[in-house]
Amino acid sequence: MVHGRIEDLTHDAAIVPVDEFLSFNRIWGPLLGETWPSAPATWAQGWGRVEDGSYWLVQVGDGNYAKVLQRVTCAVDDVCEQIRKPIGGRQRPLLALPVLGVGRGGHHHEPGRVLKLLVEHLESLALSHEIDIVLVTPEPSVYAAAQFVRRGTSALPPRMEQLARAIGDRATRDELALFIGAGASMAAGLPSWTELIRRLAVGVEGADTEAFAALGATDQAELIQSYDVEGFQSRVADIVGTAERPALVHGLLAGLGVRNAVTTNYDTFYEQAVEASGREMKSVLPWQSAVGAQRWVLKLHGDVSKPESIVLTRRHMVRFDAANRPSASLLQSVLLTKHLLVVGTSLTDDNVLRLAHEVQEYREKYRPGVEEPFGTQLDATDGVGRLRARLWAGQLDWVHLQDFGTETPPRALELLLDRAGAHASGDAPWLLDDRFSGLFNDQADKDLADRARGLLSEAKARDSAMWEPLVAALNRLGGV
Repeated sequence: MVHGRIEDLTHDAAIVPVDEFLSFNRIWGPLLGETWPSAPATWAQGWGRVEDGSYWLVQVGDGNYAKVLQRVTCAVDDVCEQIRKPIGGRQRPLLALPVLGVGRGGHHHEPGRVLKLLVEHLESLALSHEIDIVLVTPEPSVYAAAQFVRRGTSALPPRMEQLARAIGDRATRDELALFIGAGASMAAGLPSWTELIRRLAVGVEGADTEAFAALGATDQAELIQSYDVEGFQSRVADIVGTAERPALVHGLLAGLGVRNAVTTNYDTFYEQAVEASGREMKSVLPWQSAVGAQRWVLKLHGDVSKPESIVLTRRHMVRFDAANRPSASLLQSVLLTKHLLVVGTSLTDDNVLRLAHEVQEYREKYRPGVEEPFGTQLDATDGVGRLRARLWAGQLDWVHLQDFGTETPPRALELLLDRAGAHASGDAPWLLDDRFSGLFNDQADKDLADRARGLLSEAKARDSAMWEPLVAALNRLGGV
């Protein structure tokens, strides 16, 4: 599940809710355009594909939710039939859909019941079809309520569930920070480091020789730049700028709600995913101040919007410490004060290695005998990661996602982060939202929520600055 917007998520297909006349809420304009779509061939059944596009329409407004779920099943069947080559090399197509029926869809009077039915139905479809389904909503109370429902179902195998809970609990306690590498963006359609170099090398003399292949990636980049000193970094930015939407991993990472993130990526997908969830990302370091910002992201190797900042060649790497020492110090501060969750990178960057080893030496000097790792590496690679894990013994808990069963490591990563997000999501945003009172199993809980809503009404009626802190606190519990 993703706290965000479908138009800000890379997907192979999406379901859009409409009424019997094919009218849709204007929020779906970015997906469907501003004009009504033509009736699909299957519209008599209440569902259908928009021409040859990647969007399927489902009628939700007739008051019978069992029929809505039946139409969703038909749409899922058709998506599996039509989508043969998922974006970004995914193992399965990714279908995105909103929480159907709780807005203008005719079921707004029973959203708690609708959530339970929809979540259970989608989980059943995901198990019976070769497809991944992601439920997407920008509304905090709907997201939190749906995660509450999901926590009662769909547990992962014991080892994965234990790890997901540990990650989610650290995020809830504000102990977690992120380190995001290029692997996170490949599902959005961006190239790997090796593929990026290959594209940049097109037309470069000697780039197709064994001697060139024997060079390290940063030396290859240095050689390529020597043929185009002025335009090299802009070419990198142009390649990275070809992808438009964050991948599922970015949305799942944003759902953890962490305040601090560090990345070697040039793209802005993590920042976009955070903004799509309704949280502000006011500080992108080193260009913006973090003073007063609730969260920040540190771009160690530059940003696609500032090509001159991009770090890729051997010269860039050698000069990194002299040119970016404060950024390096900030990463070391994170290593000392947070538990670092590492995603999408094998940690082969020489500067990152040096900074991490300096932190380890510092810890050994001032905290002798303490062997607590400063982070967790989620390794979605093959066997080479097992050798690298030995190099990080005592510093990182190295998790080989390949060991979690039959799923491919990239899909295991998505499942793990999805479940971690469910554990990280608190119940607060929906507790006083009377739309979800049906989620309470205990009448005493319902009565308590009613009294709290009454207290909120009284505090608002006072219209006094004295009670503003109480109003703000109750609003955070869904009492708006």
